[in-house]
Amino acid sequence: MKNDRTPSPSSSSDSSKNEPEKEWRFSRSEYEAEEGLESGSSFLAKFILIASVLSGLVIYLNHSFHVLSLREDLGQILYEGIFILFISSALASGNTWNKFKQLAIWAAIGLLFMVGFSYRYELIEVKDRLLSEIMPSSGLQNTPNSVTFPVSSDGHFYIRAQVNGVPIIFLADTGASSIVLSPADAKKLGFDLQQLRFDRIYETTNGTVRGSRIKLDDFQVQGIILQDIRASINEASMSNSLLGMTFFHQLKKYEVKEDKLTLYWEPKK
Repeated sequence: MKNDRTPSPSSSSDSSKNEPEKEWRFSRSEYEAEEGLESGSSFLAKFILIASVLSGLVIYLNHSFHVLSLREDLGQILYEGIFILFISSALASGNTWNKFKQLAIWAAIGLLFMVGFSYRYELIEVKDRLLSEIMPSSGLQNTPNSVTFPVSSDGHFYIRAQVNGVPIIFLADTGASSIVLSPADAKKLGFDLQQLRFDRIYETTNGTVRGSRIKLDDFQVQGIILQDIRASINEASMSNSLLGMTFFHQLKKYEVKEDKLTLYWEPKK
């Protein structure tokens, strides 16, 4: 029995369908490859153009203002070159407007840091001045050997001191003969009021008061440093501790002018 095989219509039809599909895939790969080459060429052209413009601008500015020297500023020149390459790459990679906005934001942040660093001492002075207005007792050190305290809203001068390492706010009272601690501030410094003898009489602007004599190991107001200074603890409660003449006699001088109390002291030798 003779067995002749003839190709079936279905297999012939499938092969004819696969041929256009293979051709389409090949054409698509060629298109993507060409598109990639064109995109790479476009990026390279943009990159070279932008880098050339930026380099030319830097060279022109340096030639005009003589900012950099090739021998003395080689490191700075290399840094600027890397920066130019980075900017050029970012701008040439597409989405130019979005890239430009991002670079502008980072440039602004960098500029703020540079301005802050360049004017750091002036900014510290502004911060100290603001604190002296918000917290008058903190004072503003105008010179290495003077500090100014603005008058408070109640018409008094308040001075913040470090007493044995503890911050205490005093009311400046030139009518008081001594430094007088309120019972509350004395407790902050660790004094036991029950163990004290209130056998001293002191004169203040508010009249005669009784107190207990003590000695403070360390007393600091800004650059004014006093050690083993005599003071007293008041027997009755007080709204504020008083900074009397025991403190002011230690100064070179003090003056009240234009609602400001300025303390002067001798420079350290």
